[in-house]
Amino acid sequence: MSTSSIAAKKKFSVLVADENGFNRNIAADILRNAGLDNLLFAKDGEEMLAMTVEHRPRIVICNSRQPKLSGLEFTRMIRKGYEGLNRALSIIVATNTATTLFLEKARSSGVDEILVRPFTSAALLTRVEAVLIRPRRFIDSIDYVGPCRRRRMVDEYGGPLRRFSDPLLEAGGELWEAESNRELVCMCVTKISELFSGLTPGDRRKLRDIYQAVQETEQLADDVRDSMMAAAARSLSRYITAIGASRELDDEVVSTHVDAMQKLGFLTSEHEVERKALVDGLDAVVNKKLGRGPIAA
Repeated sequence: MSTSSIAAKKKFSVLVADENGFNRNIAADILRNAGLDNLLFAKDGEEMLAMTVEHRPRIVICNSRQPKLSGLEFTRMIRKGYEGLNRALSIIVATNTATTLFLEKARSSGVDEILVRPFTSAALLTRVEAVLIRPRRFIDSIDYVGPCRRRRMVDEYGGPLRRFSDPLLEAGGELWEAESNRELVCMCVTKISELFSGLTPGDRRKLRDIYQAVQETEQLADDVRDSMMAAAARSLSRYITAIGASRELDDEVVSTHVDAMQKLGFLTSEHEVERKALVDGLDAVVNKKLGRGPIAA
């Protein structure tokens, strides 16, 4: 997570709404540490709505089940243009019960991001960064109003919700080579690098953040069908898992992975041999560091 990219947006206000003062304080501490000092607070849904009208915050972080007005009810009101408010207001809804039914209701109401409690600082900041730095396209249709519900911003989609305005993949190209998809993956790799640069010995929280960032990179690479990038992320994930929380990460192993993943982000399908060689080299580095032989194909 790049706190500098969030801090650049600190002129915007963020409204944190939760009936529990402890939950409000946790969110406030995380946001202030990221450079967001212009914070507003509400103790229930009614106060949240009134403060939204009065202060016009850039982001609202609220509880899914709060007195007088739930987070989803609030979202539906905003998307309908309540009191002339910006219908594209960024709304992050926190919940203790992320059931399939709730997730579907949340997406249908038009929330931007869902935050599951208990959450880490990285989880909250990742969602804040998403709405600030790479917001999803706002959809205004007969059946739905809100941010695009396709969780991953990939350029190819062939399902029933496809729109005529969706970009088309050039003939003969690969999904992961689309510029927007490559940019997203590269941002994930940058996030890993930034987290690692701030890691200090014994900082288990930061180590967990790094591991989560690596998993997110692997997931996104899988989504855009970049098998080599996904394999590189899995290699780093395997190393972190094997090391565990009791030992320090080797600078050379991590930096080698980050450098290789950055190169993978620039190499195209015309460089298939070079991309494969990079991934094979990462596996060799991890096997050597862990004192293990190669995994049989």
